[in-house]
Amino acid sequence: MPEDTESKRPTRDGSEGAAGGQAASGHVSRQRPTIRDVAQLAGVHPSTVSRVLNGDDSRAVAPTRQRIRDAAAELGWRPNSIARSLSIGRSYAIGMSIPSFTYPPHAAMIAGAERAAEESGNILVVMDTSDDEERLQSQLIRLSDRVDGFIVSSASLSSRVIPVLEERQIPFVLLNRRTTGSYRSIIGRDEDGVRLAIGHLFDAGHRRFAYVGVSDEIDTAARRLQSFSAYADELGLSIGEGATIRLRNALDDLSQPVAQLFQGRKEEHPTAFFVDNLLTAANSLTTLRNLGMRVPEDLSVIGFDDAPIAAHLSVPLTTVQMPNEAMGAAAVRSILHYLEEGDAELELVVPDAPRLVVRGSTTTYVRTG
Repeated sequence: MPEDTESKRPTRDGSEGAAGGQAASGHVSRQRPTIRDVAQLAGVHPSTVSRVLNGDDSRAVAPTRQRIRDAAAELGWRPNSIARSLSIGRSYAIGMSIPSFTYPPHAAMIAGAERAAEESGNILVVMDTSDDEERLQSQLIRLSDRVDGFIVSSASLSSRVIPVLEERQIPFVLLNRRTTGSYRSIIGRDEDGVRLAIGHLFDAGHRRFAYVGVSDEIDTAARRLQSFSAYADELGLSIGEGATIRLRNALDDLSQPVAQLFQGRKEEHPTAFFVDNLLTAANSLTTLRNLGMRVPEDLSVIGFDDAPIAAHLSVPLTTVQMPNEAMGAAAVRSILHYLEEGDAELELVVPDAPRLVVRGSTTTYVRTG
């Protein structure tokens, strides 16, 4: 027989005992209501309340289940997440390391990860590593027993970080990064994004390109340069001597290497810059303006990783928009899949296609002379 009431429902005047958070006078207690309080108000055994409020309600009839839920709502009962976490060995928290909060596309990754965590009943703990691997290592050690897994989006991954995760047996996934070894990673279709950018410039009549980007120690930069070189070869494009500029940091001074590109015969100067990240693209616009060059009249510039700020630079920047929100969400789902199923794809390329956002920094190249 289905389990129903095991004691009479208390009356509102408290004649059969005050209900948990409610004193006999009817005033609500400031104490956090407990399962026993809900049980007393609903007129059932605490074990019945526990089962119903934890989702196992097969042994209680519908009126009883509803009475329990009504009592919980009336008392303002909330589940004790700490006790629940301890009982099943889960914290329902996922750590996420980001190289810098100041890089606008990272905000989209965080937003996607936060949405996926919330939808699955988890919380996201986000850390800014300031692109410092010692700081990242310290963060991983401090939080290793407080989160169920880590999303790691370090600009570069040294041999020190992965062993920390493995030694502490923390499930992790690399976001927008790959490294040597068999590790789960979430990446976007960077090659397709590069082809969009170069195809746009090629269709606009440009044939002489320069590549401006950050160190190829960073996985995304390495993949974008490789795709750029491969597609340029396919199209027979001219990449002149010294026309690949690499910076250690995105905002390092570009004046000297850019000025060198425009020495010598004008017919050998690049007519378009492909820049592999948003910050260096903004840096390029400023540098070109300081050198007396007009964008796009003298040179077209296209960047990678769109963000709202790109429309408000000194020249609105044409960019490739990557599915950063989808990538952040996919990273959370990968961690959760591993925790629940014990398996996950080693490398997931997010299927969402990159998109070209055309603004004022690119134009048709008109040959003169």
